[in-house]
Amino acid sequence: MANLANVVTVSMLPPGRTASRTNMNIVTILTSELGVLSSANRRIVYLDLVSVANDFGTSSPTYEYAKILFSQTKNPANSGGYLVASFWRASDENVLATNGKLVGGQLSESVVIPTLQKVSDGSFDITVDGVVQNVTALDFRTALTLSDVVTMLDKAITGAAATLVNQAIVITSATTGATSSVSLLGTGAVGTFIGETLNLASGTGAVATVGTAPITLLAETKETALTEALKLEPFRGAVFIDNPTDVESVALSTWAKANDVIIYDVMDSPLNLQVSTTNVVWNITSSGGENYRMIYRKDGNRKTAVAYMARIHTVNFNNENSAITMNLKELAGITPEDYTQTEINDAKKVGLDLYTYLGGIPKLLTSGANGYVDNVYNFIAIKHFVQIDLFNLLGTSATKLAQIDRDVDKVVDTVEATLSTFKRANVIGDGTWTLADTFGDVDTFHRNIAQNGYYVMAGSLATQSSADRNARKSPPIQIAFKNAGAMHTVDVTIQYNL
Repeated sequence: MANLANVVTVSMLPPGRTASRTNMNIVTILTSELGVLSSANRRIVYLDLVSVANDFGTSSPTYEYAKILFSQTKNPANSGGYLVASFWRASDENVLATNGKLVGGQLSESVVIPTLQKVSDGSFDITVDGVVQNVTALDFRTALTLSDVVTMLDKAITGAAATLVNQAIVITSATTGATSSVSLLGTGAVGTFIGETLNLASGTGAVATVGTAPITLLAETKETALTEALKLEPFRGAVFIDNPTDVESVALSTWAKANDVIIYDVMDSPLNLQVSTTNVVWNITSSGGENYRMIYRKDGNRKTAVAYMARIHTVNFNNENSAITMNLKELAGITPEDYTQTEINDAKKVGLDLYTYLGGIPKLLTSGANGYVDNVYNFIAIKHFVQIDLFNLLGTSATKLAQIDRDVDKVVDTVEATLSTFKRANVIGDGTWTLADTFGDVDTFHRNIAQNGYYVMAGSLATQSSADRNARKSPPIQIAFKNAGAMHTVDVTIQYNL
């Protein structure tokens, strides 16, 4: 029977893979506790407190801070995110010497065993710690599993141990240090060479590494710890268990802004309430350090920063009216403090938030002097969502986006769809544009802001330079949106008539 392909041929064009939107609810607590964490294992991810207890114990500072995070009714772990315990090398760390080892390529038991069962005179040469060993007369005829093979190798090799790890044979020297080594298997003088069958010879994917001498890793800065942690996990919120110095706080505030991360800190000195160049809080606020969130506590309780972070990193922007403000929120596990009105006024001036009693109820009072944390959180999300959604538009086209108006419209439509998500979440709101700066047709601009809360405009293809066209660039995209903000106070006037 003739194939239908003689008449009709059909092929499938699969879409490209997409990148996930930034998860704003991944947060980290940086700890210097050595144990499960070290410079060799700098982070562990947690979704529950029990797992933290299993790793750190219930008397550890890391557990105590994590307990505050998970005690918040709404927290990152139940809002699509998770907690990362990240390591900060606060002091010099002694790293033990390591063993030399030979790691073979992965093996298929169903393939290797039938081959080896025909070998009664297996042989190879191996060099362990500089000493050559001639291994001969290995009889594999009764071997049934890879474990049987490894047991035979372990007995035949002197000064090293053979194990099976992830379907690969690993031969580890019994010594440590720079002279500890295990070579690739070489052909023996007599017998059947089995190095290639075991994927332990040259060209089989096997890797031989020399041991290392003990070393001392010098203490690192908090900024370095954050940088290393961010390489491993894309967190958007961070708290140090250790209290940063004023110099460190300034450096961290700059790092946070540059990396679109929000760092949370607790300040406890009366000086922190003063409008003064000697006050680190005022310096950070004055320099636009809104990514560095500062809470004032007379008792210096740094767990307040974790509770604060846990509460804000909970928004699902895909939900209706999901955006939040931290003003007047409650923090589980944190005892409010009493403040005088002077202290409250001073905190507002310099950009410090307070957790206190209002009408006998625990509530958070936020200051807008250093911006508001919800704006910082929301604006980071908007920036990254737009970036990722446009990347996915370009990357999922089975053909291409051409430099034509129709495809430029697709770019604009994608950005508008992203912004509409934030409008549903109540981050963006329709209203009146009050700034003098606009772009495009002024009436169109103001009408879109009034009706939609945002306006997106693409530059003209007709005026695009030849250089940009040859570089396959889109026309520039301009975006304006009206921040929905939040109501933190209400001023009421009551008239009456007798």
